[in-house]
Amino acid sequence: MIRCAKFSDLPQIAEIFREAFSDSIEFYFNNRIKNSAIEDIFKVVLLAEPHGFLVYEDKENKKIAGYICVVKDIKKVWLAAVASLSIFKWVVKWILGLYGFGIKPIWKIFSNKLDFFKFQTKYGSGICAQILSIATRKSYRGKNIGTKLVEAGLNFLKSKGVKQVKLEVRPDNLPAIKLYKKFGFYQIGMSRDPQGKWIVMKKDF
Repeated sequence: MIRCAKFSDLPQIAEIFREAFSDSIEFYFNNRIKNSAIEDIFKVVLLAEPHGFLVYEDKENKKIAGYICVVKDIKKVWLAAVASLSIFKWVVKWILGLYGFGIKPIWKIFSNKLDFFKFQTKYGSGICAQILSIATRKSYRGKNIGTKLVEAGLNFLKSKGVKQVKLEVRPDNLPAIKLYKKFGFYQIGMSRDPQGKWIVMKKDF
């Protein structure tokens, strides 16, 4: 069953993110980041676009099997981070050591955001809608959950009058690339962050 995410879902969503993007967790944080930090990031996304943050819930055990975050306008996420004072709270929690990592990962995170803004300037002109993140638990893969989540996310954006949506995917993530192409996404360029290359894809409604 696909439904809108709730704040009470965030611990499970953080678990799924850590499992699905373990290579990024290792690269940026040496696996030292706590799930509470991941939850705090997703909390802002949920505040910014509550109806675009969707989860697939296993009806039998009420377990979250996967999630997708789509936003009509990426600027809403940054505005939500400022309006909710989340950026200030993140800094305080980091200083207090509540997130589990020190100062070394900060330069990588800063560089990542700088690369993101370069990507926005080069490929994002006029395209505000994005698929920010999508992941499925390994134990639930092969059940078309990712397909259903992408379809639901795109339906939400279409209902909001979105004409174009973009995303980034790693070149070696062939299953994801195949899935996105199935929904009409096509490559419009390449971007890079400290961890490596991204394929930039776009879909027209």
